[in-house]
Amino acid sequence: MYGWIITRDVLFKKGNNEEWEKDETGIMGGHNTTFTKEEILKGVTFQMFDDDMNLYYEGKIVGDYGGFEPLDDFGMPNAGCTSIWYDGKRL
Repeated sequence: MYGWIITRDVLFKKGNNEEWEKDETGIMGGHNTTFTKEEILKGVTFQMFDDDMNLYYEGKIVGDYGGFEPLDDFGMPNAGCTSIWYDGKRL
């Protein structure tokens, strides 16, 4: 079991936004996770990028994971992210 949280939404800019634009900071995932927000925030940091290497999201993950879970669960379907990095290294 794993849990993740988005700690920074680089795409979102405060100010005048379209109705569909929202800050994804705080979104949590991990199917049926029992980890709390506080536990996840102590986890390992990740970054998600698009295919042009533009940073979209930063977050934290804990538990038993392979590394691609935030990308598969959220980054790719939500914003088209194509890669995830941990400690400056691409998976």
